[in-house]
Amino acid sequence: MGDFSLDWIMGQPGSAEFVVKFPQEVIEVHTTYVGDGLGSIMKAANDLRLGSSSAIAFLPAEPGGTCLFFAGASEEAYLQIVQFADMQSESGRWSGGILRWHGRVGVSQFIRGVMLMAEGVLVQCGGTDAYSKTWGGIPFPASELDILRRE
Repeated sequence: MGDFSLDWIMGQPGSAEFVVKFPQEVIEVHTTYVGDGLGSIMKAANDLRLGSSSAIAFLPAEPGGTCLFFAGASEEAYLQIVQFADMQSESGRWSGGILRWHGRVGVSQFIRGVMLMAEGVLVQCGGTDAYSKTWGGIPFPASELDILRRE
């Protein structure tokens, strides 16, 4: 397990990059407004925070998407970042995944990283209303952030 940081970089309206930075490697995941990727990551962090041993986050990217799979979580979790070319059709969904990264991450570090990332998104966008406008009408996941902030 190494140190890492998380970033959510808003691009053109309805587009963002989720960036995981490890000391020796950077993983960039493109996502779009066809779903609530930020909210999904925050929900996974909250699931882990509340004691779940596993969690999944989905970042859609028309027609594909990327999943973050967490397993065996206690102080650390085994994380796999898997990209799928087709997550829309019934026949192609979940097939042909490409493993982008795998390894162990600290659960507390991940939760804190997600909270800081979400707070940074609010600053970057200029608030919840501006986030929603930029993100195709999807509201900022404020309730998930409130849960992350609880001790």
